[in-house]
Parts: sequence; structure tokens; C-alpha cells
Amino acid sequence: MAKGNGQRGASLPLDSALARLTGARLCYGKPVTSAGRTVITVASVRGAGGGGLGSTGAVATALAKGGGGGGMLDARPVGFIEISAAGSRYVPINDRRLPLAALAGGALAAITLTRAVARRRRIRFAREVVRRVKAGAPLAELERYAASQRS
Repeated sequence: MAKGNGQRGASLPLDSALARLTGARLCYGKPVTSAGRTVITVASVRGAGGGGLGSTGAVATALAKGGGGGGMLDARPVGFIEISAAGSRYVPINDRRLPLAALAGGALAAITLTRAVARRRRIRFAREVVRRVKAGAPLAELERYAASQRS
């Protein structure tokens, strides 16, 4: 890609950054060697992006054109590879947040379900009271019905 000043072949900083972020370079770190051991970090990488272009009118002028885009890149350490004279091995890193996230999700689901059931009972109760009032039920009967629903 050429720069706007007429130089051909010079790449933009974004181009060089994207070229470095391809393939296995995203998942594996640089090897670190110490005391006869080499360690290579391993990560789980996710990415997403999108973009769009637009123009207005039948004949778009330079000022009426538009575009945009965006993206994200997320990396999470999952382990490391250790290489020594005795051999090589992969050592996973346990993420202790995962069980906590599962507990939090279960608690949120239980709270949501309890609130939905309670709301449904209140709605059913209100409809029954309205039905009985329209039918001309005496106040004592409505009070007994309300007391029976509190348990």
C-alpha cells in the first residue's frame, strides 16, 4: 500500500501490525531459554471485525462518501510448553475464574426464574381479585382469598 505523499512500497503502520499478527504468532509466545530449559507460552486467541462503506445520492461526491470499521482481539493464557534435555511437555494453566463464572451464572438463572414465578403468581392473584370484584364478591370473601394466597 502506498502512502499519500507519492512514495510507493512503503507500508502503513496498520499493515505491518496486521502482518505480525497472523498465524501461530498469535497463539505462541517467543521462546525463553534459561538453565537448559526453553519455555514457550501458549494462548487462546479470538478475534472479530467488520466494516462498511456508504455514499449518498445517485452520483456520490468525494465529500458524500463514507466508511468505517472496527474489530477486537482477545487473548487468554492457557498454558506453556517446556523443552529440556529430559524431553518436552505441555503444562496447562488452570483458570480458577471458570467455576466462579459457572456459579454466578447458575445463581443469576435461579434468581431470574424465582422472580418470573413470583411475578406470574402476583398477576394470577390480581386477575382473580378483579374477577371476584366484578362478580360482586363481598369484602370478607376477598380478604379470605387474599389470606389464603399469602402462604
